[in-house]
Amino acid sequence: MATSSIQQIMAVNRAEELGYDVWEQFVLPPFFDKLSIGHTRKPKVIIGGRGCGKTMLLRYLAHESTFSRARAEIPKDTLAHIGLYWRADTQFASLMQLRDIPDDTWWAAFKHMAAIILGIELLRSLDSIAHSNVGIIREAELPSINCEKLQGFANDIPTTLGALRVHLERALSGFEVWVNDIRSTAQPVFLPGVAFLKMMIELIKEQLPALSGATFFVYIDEYENLAAYQQRIINTWLKHSEPPLVFNLAMKRNGFKTRATEGDEALSDIHDYRDIDLESFDSDSDFQVFAAEILLLRLRLAGQKVAALKIDLLRDPELLATRREQKYADSVRESARRLFPQLSHRELAAAAVGDDQLRERLKDRISKALDKRGLAKDEAAAFLPLQSPEAAIIIPALLYRESTPISVVKEELERLSKDLPNRFTGPANWNHNNFVGCYLQLFDGLPRPCPLFGGFATYCYMSRGNIRHFLELCHKALERAPKRNEGVKCVSVETQADAARLVASDLLAEIRSFGVKGNNLHAFVLRLGSLFALSQQQPTQSEPERTHFVIQGGGDLGSDEVKFLAEAVKWSVLFEEKGTKKKSESEPEGIEYVLNPIYAPYFHISYRKKRRLEAPAEHVATLISGSYEAVRALLRDYERRWAISLSEVSLPLFSHMVEGGKSDT
Repeated sequence: MATSSIQQIMAVNRAEELGYDVWEQFVLPPFFDKLSIGHTRKPKVIIGGRGCGKTMLLRYLAHESTFSRARAEIPKDTLAHIGLYWRADTQFASLMQLRDIPDDTWWAAFKHMAAIILGIELLRSLDSIAHSNVGIIREAELPSINCEKLQGFANDIPTTLGALRVHLERALSGFEVWVNDIRSTAQPVFLPGVAFLKMMIELIKEQLPALSGATFFVYIDEYENLAAYQQRIINTWLKHSEPPLVFNLAMKRNGFKTRATEGDEALSDIHDYRDIDLESFDSDSDFQVFAAEILLLRLRLAGQKVAALKIDLLRDPELLATRREQKYADSVRESARRLFPQLSHRELAAAAVGDDQLRERLKDRISKALDKRGLAKDEAAAFLPLQSPEAAIIIPALLYRESTPISVVKEELERLSKDLPNRFTGPANWNHNNFVGCYLQLFDGLPRPCPLFGGFATYCYMSRGNIRHFLELCHKALERAPKRNEGVKCVSVETQADAARLVASDLLAEIRSFGVKGNNLHAFVLRLGSLFALSQQQPTQSEPERTHFVIQGGGDLGSDEVKFLAEAVKWSVLFEEKGTKKKSESEPEGIEYVLNPIYAPYFHISYRKKRRLEAPAEHVATLISGSYEAVRALLRDYERRWAISLSEVSLPLFSHMVEGGKSDT
């Protein structure tokens, strides 16, 4: 198939673009069997950042996909789990409060809306089952169902299913008119939410014996966008869920505005529901296999031959163990790596020292380091071991470290050249510990992509469990790769790195749309990224690869700053993790805030979580809400602290970033 078809299918990176039946495009996450979905009836709260696959999973669990016409064989026990998907119109839901209308009216109105929407969805699920290959109920059986019992809620409710659906659809339209024009439109008669739905289910199960064991699972998407009182109503339904109607939620982190219910008891984790974190892969390897499967499935759907992929494995929970087998995992990862190859540190270093511009940069940095240590600049050539490229990359940093005598560096280079035990490759492992920071520094300020940001594994690491980000990286790389009639066989590392930079820039700009604090979040990421980029410029590289911070000494932030960081975690611009390092047993563990690695190519910093910045609470507060002048002064202070020369830093880049923050605040 033509390359354009590949680009077209790779461009689809949101579940909403696929419609409600996602059966053919879905890949079960490797931890699906641990979710106990369909096996237990305890409600689930599905948590994850934007793009991690919440909507895709919910639509897979909903009736359109479960009973997809594209599904050749459907087990009879599938009827025990019938999913109803509800993504609330958050703008419309936000209208349902205040406006001089009593609170109890809005509460009743929200329950009414839920009864209508989920009632329609319930009827649609019967159509899905009747038109599927499950072979349990026939379409001809549906018109015979008598709905007379529902007239206890309203006399005008029809007695047949077909007429009932039309009635509910009209009722929804009338309700929307009332909400938008409450002054001049008559208030409708409100249906009592769950009670109405349970009555619908009861009469269906009575008249369709094949569904007598069915449980209907409601999946409410984007729960975090609902008003607090609306969450209280849904919390109540979730707390009291039981067959045949069980409520489940999907939300971003910190999505609960309240855990209160309509009664005295609040929601309690474990007792009332189970948390499911969609970004909690057991290992980087698990996510790589999952990402590779999705990538290869997209290529297969575009008409490409993908020998490593066994499509039948992707959607069957019973075959998850097969997908975990090492041979299968290695084969799909290798197929993805062939399309998006990655260079080893040795290969990156060899290419760098073989590049005239980069080699001259290395010589210049070595000369400056020697000059700073009081040695002649013309000795630089002796400290550039072209036959040991990895060592050549890190030499400038070693020479800048006053704690490391020049004579020691020279001696270790000689030992390296003679293949004797040395600190570059031995237990001290200078090469391994310093390479990434030094390599990034070598490319800083150059109008060319840094190859470190290319490669399938790197794409997975930068995506950090976010399939949307992974697909966007792949799409941009394939889009920029040379076109051939037979499709793209391999994307160069340079093209991949260039794509990563573009995606990082696009996603950084997207932060502005992240809720009511979008502009502030955008400014904060620019400021924090600038600080990490400044750290990356330390000539000694003694603390390279800073990409996360912790409040120094467990210091306290103000309530506004704490709420802001929670919002940053909610939108996944930051990840919140338990602290891993303590200087003493008495020191509090602290929380580490990790900048989303998808932004790393924009700031030209490491995508790995290696070293943290211990920042005083007041510095973090300045990054969050300080003025342009205060942030600039803070960056200058760190500049002096880290002994970075103004002439060696691309300050226009930093100024541009901070200016961006100034315009947002």
